[in-house]
Amino acid sequence: MTLRFGFATAVFALFVGLVACGHPGDQSSQRDNALENSITELRISLGEQWGEPIPGLSAAVLVGGNASVAASGSADPPDSTKLKSNNKFHIGSITKTFTAALIMQLDQEQLLSLEQPISQWFDYPNGDLITVAMLLGHTSGVADFSESSSYTPTDSPERSIQIAATLEPVFDPGADWSYSNTNYTLLGLISEQVTGTSWASEVASRFLKPLGLMDTYVWTGQPRASTVQGSRLSCGGPTEPECNPPQFDLDVLPIADGHDWTVAWAAGAMVSTPHDVARWMRALVRGDVLDEEHRLLMTTATPQSVDARALAPPFGKLRWTGNGLGLFRYEVKAEGIGWGHEGLINGFAANAIQMSERDLTVAVLSNFQMTDSFSALGEIVATAR
Repeated sequence: MTLRFGFATAVFALFVGLVACGHPGDQSSQRDNALENSITELRISLGEQWGEPIPGLSAAVLVGGNASVAASGSADPPDSTKLKSNNKFHIGSITKTFTAALIMQLDQEQLLSLEQPISQWFDYPNGDLITVAMLLGHTSGVADFSESSSYTPTDSPERSIQIAATLEPVFDPGADWSYSNTNYTLLGLISEQVTGTSWASEVASRFLKPLGLMDTYVWTGQPRASTVQGSRLSCGGPTEPECNPPQFDLDVLPIADGHDWTVAWAAGAMVSTPHDVARWMRALVRGDVLDEEHRLLMTTATPQSVDARALAPPFGKLRWTGNGLGLFRYEVKAEGIGWGHEGLINGFAANAIQMSERDLTVAVLSNFQMTDSFSALGEIVATAR
């Protein structure tokens, strides 16, 4: 089964209610209960195209300084261990936001320049024409190594780059927009050459520890406590039927050791909770991580991505409308614009958004690969108050 750990596609959404009421001392638990009810309803509505509820869904909503967290479903599908709100999930390409922030900080510190060509660090096709900024914004034209049949779960980042270099470029550097995991593997390797330390240690020392994101870590092959099992339906594999919803009577298969979990590295290897993801996205988009110049670079859509947005379908209430240098631009019907990122990796789907005008941050994580995280995110945003 081929899975690209990145920009996912799915279609289905249903309006659900999220309300908070009661005495001030009870408001936090009331909000948590309301959120749990909402995501339970979402599990049902999003699962209708598969003939059964989504196995597991968890979410966090931050309204200003007030947090609501909740979970619904199973922590070990197809079994039925109750999912908890502090369980950890693989978050796939949300990892890229940490890598982008690291590169932005290195530019702030004048340890590199966003306009430097990658030929300064790598012998790569068109390397003199591909800049760091192009990698960040997916305008490099670099092919995605995860689209090759020759990559394996044990490939090093260097091996992944070697594979990508054998593939035809998607377009000339800077000419268009196309999502590629190779861009962020290259950025991770650039950060290591610039800092002299590992990408993972830089992420931990610059972001995880200072922000107190204690439930977030880089996957290296061994799960930490409360990390849940992933799942998928029995479709899309070499001897399986195609995954074409609506489609019923498929088995839910557990995923305890995903093909891409390690090889994804700086493009998708992190594990986290909804609460940590929401706190991270709020800090990043609102300016607690970067100076204003670099925050704006992450939250300004490139012309190439704005041109590409016409090809992106809406997912319920949410639509992708562009890509800054590390973050996606989302529009939520009747709610406004926000910045965030999606993640899709073996057995898991994730999405997050920060809407600065409302100071609303939402993160939704699922341990079911077929979850439409875009529609889920849009529904929770639309009902959060």
